[in-house]
Amino acid sequence: MAVNLTNSSLGELHQIIADAKVMLDKRQREQRAEVVAQMRKLAATVGLDFEIVAGGERKKSRASAAPKYRNPANAAQTWNGRGPKPKWFKEAIAKGKTPAQLAI
Repeated sequence: MAVNLTNSSLGELHQIIADAKVMLDKRQREQRAEVVAQMRKLAATVGLDFEIVAGGERKKSRASAAPKYRNPANAAQTWNGRGPKPKWFKEAIAKGKTPAQLAI
């Protein structure tokens, strides 16, 4: 399907693009719905319950935690207590500091 856009005005080109985006979104939604229906049907044949998260929805990430600990040697270095312990925290503990002494 070749469309000659050479003689189209700027406004016509913008309208063509907008219409194409609307059509593309509609077709993608229809295709997703077909695939999900096929997946549900296939899962049901083996006794599985199949749930799909609706398109666009994503698992919410955790919010950043406020810092709980501060490096006494460099106040700009903080740690919120999540994930691996930073090097400065491990070194301070090794030198005899307690986590309570490093707490903010």
